[in-house]
Amino acid sequence: MPLASANDVRWALQLAQDEEKARKTRVEALFESAARSVDVADQAAKQEVRPKVQIIDEKAKHLQAQLQNTSTTASHLYSKMQLIHEERQRVKLAIHWCRSVVDLKSACASLAESLERHDWDAGAAHCASASSCESSIIESRFAQNAVPTTYLPDPPTQTLHELRAKLLEQLRKNFEFYTIQESNEAQATRFLSLFGKAGAYDEGLDAYKTLAVSLVHAQGDGIRNKLISTPPLSPYYSALWGTLFDQIAIFIHEHQPVVDRLLLSDSKAGFVQGVLPGLDGEWTRLGNQILDAWDEKRQRTRLVQESEACLFSVVQKIRATPHTVGRIFGNVQSSNRERSLPFPLTRPSTPRATPPPKEIRPELGVVDVVLNELALFSSHWALFTEFLINSLGTTPSEVDSAAKIDAPHALDARINELLTRTFLPLQAWALRESLEKAHSIDTADLDARPMSSSLPDDLFFMLRSILTRALSTSSISVAERVLHQAVSLLETDFIDIVVLRLDSCRRSLNVPRLVEGPRRLAAAREVKATMIVYLNVLDQSSTYTERIYADLHSPAFLSQYFKDIPKDQHASTFEASDLALAQDVVSRLNSLIPKYGSAIQFEIGELYTTLIQSHMHAMVTDLLQDLTYELNEAAFEQTEQDNRIASRLQKRWELVMPSYRERLTESNYALLFMRCLDALLIPYEESVLEMHFSELGALRFDKDVRQLLGFLSLHCSFGIRDKFMRLQQIAFVLNQEEEDEEVYETGTSLGISWQLTPSEVKHVRGLCIR
Repeated sequence: MPLASANDVRWALQLAQDEEKARKTRVEALFESAARSVDVADQAAKQEVRPKVQIIDEKAKHLQAQLQNTSTTASHLYSKMQLIHEERQRVKLAIHWCRSVVDLKSACASLAESLERHDWDAGAAHCASASSCESSIIESRFAQNAVPTTYLPDPPTQTLHELRAKLLEQLRKNFEFYTIQESNEAQATRFLSLFGKAGAYDEGLDAYKTLAVSLVHAQGDGIRNKLISTPPLSPYYSALWGTLFDQIAIFIHEHQPVVDRLLLSDSKAGFVQGVLPGLDGEWTRLGNQILDAWDEKRQRTRLVQESEACLFSVVQKIRATPHTVGRIFGNVQSSNRERSLPFPLTRPSTPRATPPPKEIRPELGVVDVVLNELALFSSHWALFTEFLINSLGTTPSEVDSAAKIDAPHALDARINELLTRTFLPLQAWALRESLEKAHSIDTADLDARPMSSSLPDDLFFMLRSILTRALSTSSISVAERVLHQAVSLLETDFIDIVVLRLDSCRRSLNVPRLVEGPRRLAAAREVKATMIVYLNVLDQSSTYTERIYADLHSPAFLSQYFKDIPKDQHASTFEASDLALAQDVVSRLNSLIPKYGSAIQFEIGELYTTLIQSHMHAMVTDLLQDLTYELNEAAFEQTEQDNRIASRLQKRWELVMPSYRERLTESNYALLFMRCLDALLIPYEESVLEMHFSELGALRFDKDVRQLLGFLSLHCSFGIRDKFMRLQQIAFVLNQEEEDEEVYETGTSLGISWQLTPSEVKHVRGLCIR
């Protein structure tokens, strides 16, 4: 209840104090009860547990007294056994030393005897036996006192070293004799195996390395002699480069299994660590000599400097003057009158202007040879590196660490430097030079069907060669940069230039002084030829691009230069293979396809607007003039005789679309035809939807649609029926006898894919006059 006054508060406080006192009294009683329980438990423990503990303690002390003597006896026995064990170990070690020293003495004596008898097999076995003795025993005073004899008085360390050196020297001499002078493969293999039997793995590998380096050096003499002669303008140095690494690969393939079988052990190096470093130094020196000679004879630095200083003017001139009157017909006259005159226009005493100095440009043929050789250098080197990885079972980093290169520059670094500083700049220049050359010799072939020019054939033959060469370097980065340059250049200096030519020639018809007459007809004829030619150029270029992409993207082609395995097969994360990366690079060619398509679509529209639209408008106006489908029987019979729509279309169509089918490519003609078809059918449909139809008129309309479809199908075989779908459905609706709301469902049940909406169907049904 609420406390309303001070008395209520005092009463509540008194009540709380009383409760607190009662609670305190109960707690004190509980504590007293607990204390009594603890005392009772303590008394019980003293009376029951303590006597038992005392009894157990007395028994333990008695047992300890009984076992004390036994423990002392066991301790004395353990000390004596430990002394016996130590003495036994010393005796065992002494026996081991004695046996080892006896074996060492016997092995040294037998080794010396074998050397005198030229018994190399026994000598190798005795050498291995003596060498297996521990160095601590050989160097001990005991061995120094026990091993020397009258015949071998020197300390065992010196004796073994001298005998082993004599044996290995004889083995090396015999190995070199049977490999270089006698060419006895069986004996050479025998003496090489004796190095392993004697435990001299490193010395055997060193002997074989010397032989291998001498053989490679001898093979390189022929290459060095060829480097002195004057090379022809052909891939001469790349052939020498390929010969060098082919010979080394064959040598490694034949000899590496033999060396590892005879001289590879668990604790000793094999072919990779023992022989490969020497071979690497030799092939690096020979490779650098080839590259040095190539650099000097091909004048690489001069070519790069000249290419960087070159100016490209053809494309700039085309941008400045994209359309020249008469060029498409091959009758362009020079704008410089002085060139056409047999004498100068200046007076004899007037000094003529000094002609500008002729620009120094590299020859495209020379640059192509240099680029081809560089690509072959890189391709052969990549192939050789892959061979080393596959045959020796090691990664490139492990091969590099094993092969201590003695030459100033590693071949891998030098090849990469040449690709970066020579191949890419020269390739960029060759690409632009070839493109400008293709533009400069661009000639229209107006007699061809379809009409075209030399531009796409020249350009895409060049493009295919350049991209193939870039991919043949086996370098993803090089291929990526070259393809990026090619795609960018095709966009700016080919597609844009062709579109610029089309736009410029089209604008030539808008000159105010070009009034109707022969001059305008001639200009229109030239614009028509120019637009047809360059529309076909764009379409053919799209086809060529797709073909090049399909050929270069195929694994059958790319697998020649790129591996289909990840570079790091042990990586925890997924890493794409070189082949997949190369395919991704080539896929960038596809970015050109939409650009061709958009340019063609736009220019087809401009061709229609410029040359066809006015004629098409006149034809459509003539077709739809006085057209009616409110026919009685007499009018229906008259239209059957006149066949008005079909006959007018047949008469006027060739005037609207003269010879476009033969002159345009198939896809370009299809685009233009569809544009004309839209210009015909859309106004026709709009007019039809504003008419009324008698029953006979609906039949006549259905016949007209069928005749139009039949006639136009003769001029283009694909895509026509889709354009006529709405008109055919209108004819279907007009000729139905069902009620309005049932026509749409009837058509759906018959499998018609309606292009008309239900509201349009209802509107068409409302046009019928029943």
